[in-house]
Amino acid sequence: MKKAKILDFIILILILTVIVIISIIIIRINQNKKAMNVTAEVVNVVEKLQQENSEEAKQQLLETTIEGYKIEGIIEIPSIGLKYPIIDKTTDKTMKVSVTKFFGSNINEIGNYTIAGHNNLDGTMFGKVKKLKKGDIIKLTSLFGETVEYEIFDIYVIDPNDVTCTNIVEEGTREVTLITCTNGRSNRLITKAREI
Repeated sequence: MKKAKILDFIILILILTVIVIISIIIIRINQNKKAMNVTAEVVNVVEKLQQENSEEAKQQLLETTIEGYKIEGIIEIPSIGLKYPIIDKTTDKTMKVSVTKFFGSNINEIGNYTIAGHNNLDGTMFGKVKKLKKGDIIKLTSLFGETVEYEIFDIYVIDPNDVTCTNIVEEGTREVTLITCTNGRSNRLITKAREI
């Protein structure tokens, strides 16, 4: 009789644990969908303002924010259907909103422009970056509509404390580096691309 009560208690705890885990997953997926809708709306606003090409539109572009954070441009990776505004700084808060500038000068300038993003299980943010391969194209568009295409030339995994990926590989070139978590957050997946 006592063993049956213990077994019932264990089963109850397991059921409650599963319910809590499923609830957390559903909440996270809904948060990611909300963030995706907000980022898509910001991308649309930026693209419309870029087409206007007026002084007023240029001023509005400089003031464009996403949830109060300034953006620098748009990243697009056609092969995985990714398109996000790039927030101008990396913090725990900004990374919940969109992909972020981790290191580098201004977008599409000579040097290594480094972008960080979460590897969300539902494929949002940099959740599909693991599907990229050498030769795929990354497009970066500045707020004023100047687009530069970059071709992926290297993909590798590093320790989370290793920041050598922010170094430029070839002096005098435009490069972009994507950083996201992998292996259960114990490593970082690095994707490097160079201007075509």
